[in-house]
Amino acid sequence: MNSVPFLYINISALCCYGIILAAFLAAKKTPETRSFILLIFDALLWTGGSVLMRLQIYPGIRFWYTVSILALFSFAFLAYLFVCSFARVRGFLLKVLWGIGTLGILVLEAFGVFLAAPSPEKLPDGGVVFTYTMEWKIVIPLAFFMCIVVSIFFVVRNLIREKGIRTPGLQAIIFGCLIIALGNMVEIIPGNTFPWDTLTGVAFAVSLMYALYKKRMFRLTLLVSKNVVLLTSCLLCILGSAYFVPAIKNALVSGFGISDNSATCIVVVLFSILLVVVYFLLKKLMDALFTREEQQNRILKDFSNRVSRTLNTDEVMSELIGVITDEIPVCGVFVCLPEDGAYVARYSSNPLDAQKFSISADSPLVTYLKSEDMCFTVEEFRSSPYYLSMWQGEKKIFKEMDVACVVGLGDGEDIVGLLLLSGKERGASYTYGELSFLGTVSTITSIAVKNACLYERVYYESRTDTLTGVYNYKYFMERIDADFNACRDDSLALVYLDIDDFKLYNQLYGNDEGDTVLCSVAQIITLVTGKNGTVFRVSGKVFAVLLPRYDGRRALLLAEEIRRRVGQLNSEPNRHCYKQLTISGGICVYPFAAASAKELMENADMAVYNAKNAGKNTTVIFKGALPVSHQIVERAMDILERAENDANSSYKASSATIHALTAAIDAKDNYTGNHSRNVARYSTILATAAGLNDEQVQIIYEAALMHDIGKISIPERILNKTDKLTGDEFDQMKEHVNNAIEMIRHLPSMDYVIPAAIGHHERWDGKGYPRGIAGEDIPISARCLAVADAFDAMTTDRPYRKGLPVEYAADQIEKNAGTQFDPNLAHVFAELVRSGEIVVCKCRYKEPLAV
Repeated sequence: MNSVPFLYINISALCCYGIILAAFLAAKKTPETRSFILLIFDALLWTGGSVLMRLQIYPGIRFWYTVSILALFSFAFLAYLFVCSFARVRGFLLKVLWGIGTLGILVLEAFGVFLAAPSPEKLPDGGVVFTYTMEWKIVIPLAFFMCIVVSIFFVVRNLIREKGIRTPGLQAIIFGCLIIALGNMVEIIPGNTFPWDTLTGVAFAVSLMYALYKKRMFRLTLLVSKNVVLLTSCLLCILGSAYFVPAIKNALVSGFGISDNSATCIVVVLFSILLVVVYFLLKKLMDALFTREEQQNRILKDFSNRVSRTLNTDEVMSELIGVITDEIPVCGVFVCLPEDGAYVARYSSNPLDAQKFSISADSPLVTYLKSEDMCFTVEEFRSSPYYLSMWQGEKKIFKEMDVACVVGLGDGEDIVGLLLLSGKERGASYTYGELSFLGTVSTITSIAVKNACLYERVYYESRTDTLTGVYNYKYFMERIDADFNACRDDSLALVYLDIDDFKLYNQLYGNDEGDTVLCSVAQIITLVTGKNGTVFRVSGKVFAVLLPRYDGRRALLLAEEIRRRVGQLNSEPNRHCYKQLTISGGICVYPFAAASAKELMENADMAVYNAKNAGKNTTVIFKGALPVSHQIVERAMDILERAENDANSSYKASSATIHALTAAIDAKDNYTGNHSRNVARYSTILATAAGLNDEQVQIIYEAALMHDIGKISIPERILNKTDKLTGDEFDQMKEHVNNAIEMIRHLPSMDYVIPAAIGHHERWDGKGYPRGIAGEDIPISARCLAVADAFDAMTTDRPYRKGLPVEYAADQIEKNAGTQFDPNLAHVFAELVRSGEIVVCKCRYKEPLAV
């Protein structure tokens, strides 16, 4: 061993190459790492062949020389492949050219054309050196290799021009290329015996490995993987045995008089123990180095689990900022999401930080992210031409925010967000582990953001009207409850806007033109409403606007502005031959004219109905409860008389139909006819006393006259039965409610009485029929009818019993307040009975308005 000069240099280089190769075989394979593995394997053959040649190991000098020299002649081409991979340069033609040329040189050199195998010579001190005989032919491969070196130079030069000299890892590659070139030049100096080429080859390999590290293509912890630990332990013990086993054995034999065989056994045991100790020490070091990585893996796993359980972008961003600030001592984190052609700052680790800045989607920063690296430090970025072409405004943002690291949230080729991190505490630099951590976090976040955005898009589309782009009826029902609860201590205005004669418009000009009008009206409503409220399309031609914290006056001004702008559509040049477009509006405001969200909708709908009856193209505000005088009956009758005499009132238009239907039911069942008139009288007085406005009183009166017309379809044997009804008979009797609705809905302009008529057998506790609704979900008109209906049923003679005393009936109404009846209406009705405002009358009524 000692007869070969500087053999330890070659053996040390061989060990380094072996460790590096073992580490990268366990690394993630990329074009860069694959080309580096080929280069290291070639260096391993080059150095290994040289060592075995110097040791004159079987099969001899010629064989190991050939292995070494062929590997050496391949080195330039493999280095060129690595540099091209690192610079992401295709260079297909040059790769083919240099590959074919290298292959030809290797074939010729295998036959000893350029350089013959060296011959060993003994030195005076007993050492052995190898001398080479150089001929002019060696110039051919050297010239060829110089061409490859020139190609490497041009690749590096172009990379510097495109990305700057401070491109991660580029300086390390330049250093490695220079030092190995210098080492090979020194090696050919006459009389030199020191293996400069081997030493600088190791430096070159380490430089390339550092370049890959700077480019974050592998972790340094790979150098302490189990494979590397085992290989290093074996190499250390082999080296130790090669140099120290003979000395230790001789010491045991000569110093302690131990036999040769015993000394050999002792040395074997000692080196076995050494192997175990070295392995466990290196393993302990490996565990210490991997502790941080394992901790990060746990953090990433927990983070992935948390964000995968949510489809809310706000929650994902909160988790993202939290995991970064917990793991990295960073001063500030900003998240920018795409919006109108830019990435706008939407989230920050500190709510007090200024967030009103944006990065253009066309910024060189975004281009750099897409083409180069999705995670980089600003220090690296400043050395690239992309930074030089970056706009001054964005550079100013980076300076003011102290941005030190940029991470792209990528979704394939698209960037769904930017993550900007300020400098770390105490001015520390970002480490490789931290950048790798950020890269993994960004990948997880990108998937979570993509899923959240997809869900939000589907969520939005499911709540949006596809034609007009405003929200649909489904979302309206969700939103009105939410806004009503949010405005319980404030006001909430609901505006219904109904396009007049829209069915006729569609018939005249077709559905396509009708759709165009709907879109235009929706655009006007959205523009006028702005951020003050939310716009919905609740039916074919009806839009709704929810206006939190609006009073009646402001809501009326907004509705009138919408009506005015819709009217302006008629003055457009292309519309002179079309029917005039107008719109009718109805407004109801909580708490002044409604006590619940359901009443808010019903009353706004009634206001639109009144606007239509008033001649259309107008806006009506639904009036709330008014002060009621003590003369309840006179006031109620005055409301009905005005309705009868008003040519535009709904009652005037429908009175003939109502009279005909009540006469029909009276002809079949005298009790039902009288009962309907009594209920109409009682419920009208109750509604007036409860403070309902004129329109509601009129509707309650009309609904009361018609609420039992469905009994026309009930057999007389059931209507006039004196015994208790059977279960089947009672079920058949209950059908009179649905039968009444089926009859009313076919009558012109009478559908507005359906909510009252269908709910007069509902109970406050939800145990009524036909729908089983409860509390304020029952329309107030139906609640008035329920009280009046029950009172008249108790106080009049029935086929199966005589009428009950009035005072008893009033007590029963009050006793069932909160279970069967609206508690407020029940108490008001009982007081009206006791005060004499409601008087039981058992006579036949000839006129609906007679008292």
